[in-house]
This record gives sequence, structure tokens and C-alpha cells, in this order.
Amino acid sequence: MQDIEREVAKLEAGDTWRDDDEVVDLDVQRPLDKVIPVRLPSEACEALRREARELGIGPTTLSRMWILEKLRSVRAARRSA
Repeated sequence: MQDIEREVAKLEAGDTWRDDDEVVDLDVQRPLDKVIPVRLPSEACEALRREARELGIGPTTLSRMWILEKLRSVRAARRSA
């Protein structure tokens, strides 16, 4: 704990925050608690990794984003049908 406090003190003492820093609002959600193993062919896994790298995120995060996006679109389609 002392290490964290020491690092925070260093940050507060230095030029950590600037006047032109952007304020970002975060949408904090509850922790993820379920894991779903997914098997993919090697080619698909590599394509997923490439796409994720392009976006600057991990392949697991991209997979989760795509799954949630698809679930939202399916729900929306069912509501409008």
C-alpha cells in the first residue's frame, strides 16, 4: 500500500494534470462474472486478433463488444417485428 501512496504523491507533486487535458466520463458497470469459451478456426482467430490490434484493444474485448452488439440488434429486431 505504501508503494501506491508514494506513486500518487509523485503524481500530485508533478505536472500530471494540464489545463488542456480532456475530461472523460466513464460508464462503470458491474464486473463481468461469466466466461464463455469459444472455439474458432485458426484463420478466424488470427483475423479477430488483427481487427482488435487495429482498434487498439484485445481480442477478448472485441469479441465481447461484437457479441453484445449482436444481442442488442436481435432484441431491437424482435421488438420492431
